[in-house]
Amino acid sequence: MNNLTLFLLGLVLINVPSCFSECFSESLKPSYPCCKNNKVVYTDKDGEWGVENGKWCGIGNGPSDDSCFSVALGYKCCEKCKVVYTDKDGDWGVENNKWCGIKDSCGSDIDIKEPVQDNSDFDFSFLKMENDKTNMLYSPLSIKYALKMLEEGAANNTLAEINKVLDNTSISKYENIDKVLSLANGLFIRDKYYDYVKEEYMNTLKEKYNAEIKKDEFKDATNVNQWIEDKTLGIIKKMLKDKTVQDPATVMLLINALAIDMEWATKFNSESTRGDDFYKENGEIMEVTKMSQKFYGKGLSFYEDDDLTVVTMDLKDYEGIQFEFMALMPNENLSAFVENVTKAQITEIDEKLTFASNANADGVILRIPKFKFSHDLKLKEELKNLGIKDAFDVYEANFSEMANPVAKDINLYVSDALHKADIEFSEDGIKAAAVTVIIMALGATSVNVKPTYPLIIDINKPFMFIIRDKNTKDIWFTGTVYEPNLWENDRESYEPKFDDWY
Repeated sequence: MNNLTLFLLGLVLINVPSCFSECFSESLKPSYPCCKNNKVVYTDKDGEWGVENGKWCGIGNGPSDDSCFSVALGYKCCEKCKVVYTDKDGDWGVENNKWCGIKDSCGSDIDIKEPVQDNSDFDFSFLKMENDKTNMLYSPLSIKYALKMLEEGAANNTLAEINKVLDNTSISKYENIDKVLSLANGLFIRDKYYDYVKEEYMNTLKEKYNAEIKKDEFKDATNVNQWIEDKTLGIIKKMLKDKTVQDPATVMLLINALAIDMEWATKFNSESTRGDDFYKENGEIMEVTKMSQKFYGKGLSFYEDDDLTVVTMDLKDYEGIQFEFMALMPNENLSAFVENVTKAQITEIDEKLTFASNANADGVILRIPKFKFSHDLKLKEELKNLGIKDAFDVYEANFSEMANPVAKDINLYVSDALHKADIEFSEDGIKAAAVTVIIMALGATSVNVKPTYPLIIDINKPFMFIIRDKNTKDIWFTGTVYEPNLWENDRESYEPKFDDWY
C-alpha cells in the first residue's frame, strides 16, 4: 500500500472478525503487521487497514468479492461494474442518483470510461436530476461559489463530501460592470452569534471570494432581500421569507448572487417578430412568439446533423468581457438528450461550429422563440443526492473551521439550501440572474450542411440552452425551454410593417 497518510477524510468504523495470525499486509512490500483489534479506518484495493501505536496494520486476508474502497468513505458498493468517474480514491459509479464504489470483484468486467480529471459535468448535474420536461434555469457558477464558501468552513467527512462533489473545481473571478454584470458573495451573521464565527473564516471569505460580511439582527428578511436585489441588478426581489430569517435557529446566511443584463451584438428587429409553430414533445403544436434575424458575419455560428441543431449568438463585448448564448435542439427528444449531455460533448460541438459568414453569400436566417420565466431549484435535495449529506445532518455536520461551538450539545449545520434563477430572452438581449443561499442553523445533537440558398435555422422544438463566458467557457446559466411565450399574449405588442420575414 503506497502513500498512506494519517490525514484521512470520511473515516468510518466497521466491525469485522478478528484477524488471524496472518493477514494480507504481511505479504506486501513493504510489509505491515496484522492488527490486534478490528477497527477499520481505511480501505483500498489491498484490503482493510487499521492504525495501532501510530502505525498502519492490516485486517483480514484482503478484499472479499463484494468489498470496495468506497465503504470507508461513507458510500455503498455499486451493484454493477459501470464506471462513470475515476479519481485518486478509485472507480465510481452512480446508482439511484447516488455515488457508489466499483467492487474489487469487477476486475476485467469493469465498463471503463476515460478517467475524468475534474468534475466538469457538475454544471449539468441538476439539469439531469430535475429533467421534468418543464422550463428550467439555474446557475452552476453561483452554486459553485456558495459551496466553495461552505467548504472553507467544513472539516472531516463533511469536508470530504463537499470536496468530492466539487472535486477541486476552480472558479473564475469577475469584475463587476455597472448595470451589465454583477457577481457578489456575502455572509450575513445574526448579531448575537457574530462572536462565535471564527475570524480566520471571515478573512478567508473576504480574501478569496471578496465576500461582504454583514452583521444583522435578523428581525426580518428586508436587509438580505435588498442586498440580493441590488446584487442581481434588480431582477430577483424578495428571495427570502421573513420566517426563514426570524427562525431562532438560523444564525448565518451564505449567499452568492450574480446577474447579467446584456444586449445582443446584433439585435433582433421587433418588426420581424411574429407568431409561429412550436412542436411540443407530446405532439401538440403551439403558436409562440418567435424572433427572426438574418446573420452574415461571425456573430452567429451553427452546427446541424441528423440528430441535433446547435446555434450560438454573441452578446455585446463589455470592457473585454463577452458572453454567448448557445441553443441545442435535438430533433427527437430533449429530455433524453439532457439525460446524457456532458461537458466533453459541448466541447466537441464547439469544434464543429461554423460561422454564418462561412455558410454562403446569402447568410443564415435564425428564428428562435422568446421566453421569460423563473425557476426554483430543489437544491437541498439534489446536493444530498450528489453525496453532500453530513452537512445537512445536525448530528454529523462538522463546520468547526467556520465557528466555535455555542454549547456542548449544540451543533452548526446546513438547514436548507436555496437557488432561484430568472431569465428574460428578447429582441434586445438577455436579462438573467441567480441566487444561491445556504442557511446555517444551530441544532441540538443529543457534419455541416452547405446550402446553396439562405440557411434557415428554425428553433421550433424544445431546446436546451447555455449562457457562458465566450473566453473562459464558464457557464453562468443553463436550462431548458419546453414552452416559450405564447403569441396570443404578445400579439398586441407587435405591428409587422412588411411581409418579408427574416
